Amino acid sequence: MQLVGRALVGDQWRHGEIEGDRFVVLEGDVFGTPSRTGHSLPMDEVVLGPPFEGVRFINVMGGFLEPGKSRTPEMQPMWLPKACHYPTGDGGEIQVPSILTGPVQIESELAVVVGRPLRKASPAEAHEAIFGWCVFNDVTAPEYGAFGFWAVGKSIDGFASFGPWVRRDLTEARVLEGLVIRATVNGTEVQSGNTKYFRFSPSEMLSHVSHRISLFPGDVVTLGTPPPPPEVTIGDHVVCEVEEVGALTNYVVPETLEPPSTMPRRGHLVRTVIPSGA
Repeated sequence: MQLVGRALVGDQWRHGEIEGDRFVVLEGDVFGTPSRTGHSLPMDEVVLGPPFEGVRFINVMGGFLEPGKSRTPEMQPMWLPKACHYPTGDGGEIQVPSILTGPVQIESELAVVVGRPLRKASPAEAHEAIFGWCVFNDVTAPEYGAFGFWAVGKSIDGFASFGPWVRRDLTEARVLEGLVIRATVNGTEVQSGNTKYFRFSPSEMLSHVSHRISLFPGDVVTLGTPPPPPEVTIGDHVVCEVEEVGALTNYVVPETLEPPSTMPRRGHLVRTVIPSGA
């Protein structure tokens, strides 16, 4: 299994390959032909952060069919940009702004990471441009959706978390065969679904987006969440999971005067258990 993460090594963020209980440091362009430095660290000494910085997010909306239903010819992909600053990785905190008048929802999702430039790409070309897959928590303030302003409700500072790593060797065929997506809040399952019910394949979504917005290495397209998304409150402990990809932990906290931190919560333990399905 090939897992790529991003960790604080000394005072620098470095990409590396996660092999069992070791973080093997890489050098060079992670989207090109990176090489190993010969330096590795035990995972229990590594602080994993978001897999990439300066990320652009695209959210698929209504990404799932009802079990037993088929896609009809008139169905069109729906998506929107998520212009969210301060995304976190595993162990990240979600600040709830006091300005909100309604609930906050979490959305457990599988996301696809783009590995090469895409513009007006066919689904086949988009398939070849997939860098890998990660877990995504698409945090949302649904009160804005009542006015059609979903992009606002999804773009609040810190309302994005992804990671804890990117799985490179998972095939799109395996995704469409079916992987379980679930979420727990305070240890209780609150959301469950399966990627076999995707309305459109990941390659179809990347192709559709690329005919309208050019995609570049590191762009993250989140593929939708099994309905309905659960509500969370301050103090909740959230875990989003995708079978054979990983588990992503977040903590819901009150807002502060400082911008949301992109670092894991102090004392959060890095997940060293490798997902099943190798």
